[in-house]
Amino acid sequence: MATMDIFEGDAFSVIELTRALENIPFKPATLSGSDLFAERGVRTRTVVIESRDGTLSLIPFSERGGGYDQQMPESRQVRAFVCRQFKKQDVLWASEIQGIREFGSESVTQQAQAEIARRMRRLRTDAEATFEYHLLNGIQGLVKDPRDGSVVINFANEFGITPVAEIDFDLDNQSPASGALRKRCQALIESVEDSLGELAVGPVQLRAECGSAFFADLVAHKEIRETYLNTAAANELRGRAVDEFTFGGITFRRYGGTATIGVPTDKAFFYPQGIEGLFEIYFAPADTFETVNTIGLPLYARMIPDRERDEWVRLEIESNPLPICTRPQVLRSAKRT
Repeated sequence: MATMDIFEGDAFSVIELTRALENIPFKPATLSGSDLFAERGVRTRTVVIESRDGTLSLIPFSERGGGYDQQMPESRQVRAFVCRQFKKQDVLWASEIQGIREFGSESVTQQAQAEIARRMRRLRTDAEATFEYHLLNGIQGLVKDPRDGSVVINFANEFGITPVAEIDFDLDNQSPASGALRKRCQALIESVEDSLGELAVGPVQLRAECGSAFFADLVAHKEIRETYLNTAAANELRGRAVDEFTFGGITFRRYGGTATIGVPTDKAFFYPQGIEGLFEIYFAPADTFETVNTIGLPLYARMIPDRERDEWVRLEIESNPLPICTRPQVLRSAKRT
């Protein structure tokens, strides 16, 4: 039987287990692999966010010797948000690695490490799915509880921002007016540019994550077909494999989700890309003495042995993320019809 003293070495410490977890190959998902959210490690569980409503304004000419034009005071709002925690565990029993080594040999250490690495990969897969869930809600300015989908934080509400009404793309219209879809895209881009204010440097790169029915009707729309007619991209639109294309200055992508992580089939979520500091995700440190007051990492791993009966070790992963859209007023949503 494997004895618990093999788990006392550095190879099984929080630091080494976390480092091993970070080295497990990452499986990019739609948003998790896009680098859309900048990662920020923090030393505490609480993140303080300040909203400043100052705007740029033109300064008029003044007569020599005359008075100064007065700068309008800025209004500020400060909110404190707690990095929410998710964690999961697995248990490795001594009986599961019984019968391999000879008594007194050290091969059990390598065997235990291999089995722990395999189980950590399974735990990381679940963590990656959870990160994707949070990022998908993040592009809507929300933090939700994966357990029941309830809204934990609505950043627009927190800072008194009135969200823009959902846009009707009217994709079921069998006889749309000429150029109606392109005009709708143009109006959407201009609306986002207005919301970005001084952050908009050059043309806004807008992306849409689409539900399957929304995307299917969009691809089949008369304007889309006519735009791509007799072009190299026409073959892609005719085939089943297309999952992304650009029209009217917006890149539309069919979000390949699951029953629990996805865009509603008749909806689309719009957000600008390439805006520094627009999307961020904060990570607080784990709840251990070893990580107190250190800069938070995206994911931690640790192992807790059975000190009483020496029969098992519990493997745990933990993360304390807080995804944020620093300007939720730039986010848009649309419905198919």
